[in-house]
Amino acid sequence: MSTRPVVLHLCGSAASDYYEGVSVVYATGCLQEIAEHGTYTNVACIVHLDGSWSFPSNMSEEARSSAEHMSIDQAVLKIKELNPSAVVPHMFCLPGMTAFRGFCDVMNIPLVGNPAAVMALSTNKWQTRALVACHGVKVPAAEMVSMGEVPKMQPPFMVKPCNEDNSQGVALVQELSALQSALDDAFQFDHEVLVERYVPLGRELRVAVLEQDDKSLQLLPCIEYFLTEEDPIRTAAHKLVTDQSGKPVGLASGGRKCPADIDEPLREKLRDLATRSHKALGCRDYSLYDVRVDPQGEPYFIEACLYCSFSPQSVVVAMAAHAGQDQRSVFEMLVNRAISRKKAAGTRTVGMKG
Repeated sequence: MSTRPVVLHLCGSAASDYYEGVSVVYATGCLQEIAEHGTYTNVACIVHLDGSWSFPSNMSEEARSSAEHMSIDQAVLKIKELNPSAVVPHMFCLPGMTAFRGFCDVMNIPLVGNPAAVMALSTNKWQTRALVACHGVKVPAAEMVSMGEVPKMQPPFMVKPCNEDNSQGVALVQELSALQSALDDAFQFDHEVLVERYVPLGRELRVAVLEQDDKSLQLLPCIEYFLTEEDPIRTAAHKLVTDQSGKPVGLASGGRKCPADIDEPLREKLRDLATRSHKALGCRDYSLYDVRVDPQGEPYFIEACLYCSFSPQSVVVAMAAHAGQDQRSVFEMLVNRAISRKKAAGTRTVGMKG
């Protein structure tokens, strides 16, 4: 019997095939990378669209297809039997980033990364930008519209579903003639839509901080995405490759550079933006942000992206690699920290609280 800590990898989606595909792509990359490390006993757990759960022996198509599906009641008993020391979330749908992270808390399983309450806040773009703005972070002007309403802002502006990720339903409106089509598309994903002033293309960056054991925040090397005036925003097609049904099957390749060429004045502005945002949102372990730099060199907070699946292609992992920290060191630092949180709280048994 192995004495290695059991780490549960929570995958799948309770919302859509699209997000199940996203989850499988990233979780597979993580589990393949850590398979040979031997530090933990890693167990995959998949939540399916029909409400069933499964525990495949690995993330191959064959293993996933042949794994027994069980009810949530049976899954809870299975998890209790496994007695995981920590859980790594790989779910990207709204329920996965909120309710299922909360489920782990109810089960007394320490979670790697940001807790459910922080994720619930960050998935609402309007609330997120309002909170970071209150803490001195620069954000573009914006307004919220509900179905049937028309924004007061004049183009150019971005139209975004308020509670959707991976650029689903996002459009750049440069003429009023394109507004209704953009709103119709966005309202397919949410009942509230954020209309946000378009920041002219200067630079498109992703900026992350990694929390150290002493609680200090390390600014990781940034990623820059190369866009053009003809193609000035990142859409879902820039991020994931999909099959004919629209289900993600892999990561898109594209023009990007890490580490980005950042001079010291801009670096300090980005450090300040990420640090203020991390603290304002109550983030834990790490945080990641989409940042638009205007032609005058001023960075604007666009969105918080507070998740990481720890595959070699995951943004936080890729950034850390350019700071001399490989996937294993980042993954194990954060898993061990989660395990330590449980020990510090004095809870030893996995199972329902109360």
